[in-house]
Amino acid sequence: MIEAGVHFGHGIKKGNPKMAPYISAKRKGTHIIKLARTTRFLSEACDLVFDAASQGKSFLIVATKKRATDLVASGAIRARFHYVNKKWFSGMLTNWSITKTRLSQILNSQLSHGQ
Repeated sequence: MIEAGVHFGHGIKKGNPKMAPYISAKRKGTHIIKLARTTRFLSEACDLVFDAASQGKSFLIVATKKRATDLVASGAIRARFHYVNKKWFSGMLTNWSITKTRLSQILNSQLSHGQ
């Protein structure tokens, strides 16, 4: 995880006080995330995903960092899941009814224009 750079959090100025239990140190203006705690929660998340997948549920995979966009797209396509690897619109999940309507409009527009 360290080699992949996933142990870095937000810059100290952008930090949320609620994240204090998950921060192990501050270095060069960046919070360093507690890897042991992260590992435990990551394991729990993997179990939840495995259970949901075994029940045939669908997933939305999101990663907008440039280094991850191609990997996310290819993995999601292979798994036949939806994905977002470009701009993430605020409220995309919390306002799902609006997002769903807009996605339908985009798809209908593309189908009517033969794209």
